[in-house]
Amino acid sequence: MAVVNRCAVGIYPSGQLLDWARGLELHVDAAGAREPCLYLIPDHDTQEEAEEILEEVYEAIFEAELDYWHRDTGTWPAERTYEVFRKWFEVRFYPLIQDLVDEELTGTEVDEEFIGELRTALEGLEPRP
Repeated sequence: MAVVNRCAVGIYPSGQLLDWARGLELHVDAAGAREPCLYLIPDHDTQEEAEEILEEVYEAIFEAELDYWHRDTGTWPAERTYEVFRKWFEVRFYPLIQDLVDEELTGTEVDEEFIGELRTALEGLEPRP
């Protein structure tokens, strides 16, 4: 077991994001929507440092989350400030990431093909109770 030199931030949709999704007539299962997306961020020692890091990277996370919910960027909110981000998403920091897998950690470039394959794989899956 190894400790990874990263921390994570969990992003949970808030009521404002769910209201936006419902306004687009998207099927929204509030219970299923409670599963977070986790993003690895640089290692940090304090909550204040974690907040500073999040403020530096929130735009990429905001756009990734909006894209997950609805690909049409024309429907996204025009104002995507840090303050709006914090209203649309609940945030939880995870300061310790332990790797239990006995293989080298690798990454996959997220491109249109990868997103399409992921969406296809997830179609028809039932949300967890």
